[in-house]
Amino acid sequence: MRVLPVATTLALAVLFLPPAVFSSALLPGDAGRGKSLHDAQCTACHDSSVYTRANRRVKSVEGLIGQVEFCNRNLGGKLSREQMNDLVQYLNQAYYKFE
Repeated sequence: MRVLPVATTLALAVLFLPPAVFSSALLPGDAGRGKSLHDAQCTACHDSSVYTRANRRVKSVEGLIGQVEFCNRNLGGKLSREQMNDLVQYLNQAYYKFE
């Protein structure tokens, strides 16, 4: 009987963890760059009240990623994946605080 290498076993285990197990510290992106992007791009359409209102749309990290992708499509897709990751990191740290 063959034993899977430890790295393969760990990788498979991570695939089956629920999303809530992942900490925002594991999200890619730089919050400082995200803030700069936010101030330059996002505030042209809305202010920060969309993040803090009682009936906000975003309820999870996955939802936040989806919302940033949606906004990017509305901007014509001009942000790179790295820039979107930076925005997600900033928004999560500054407003949402998903774990």
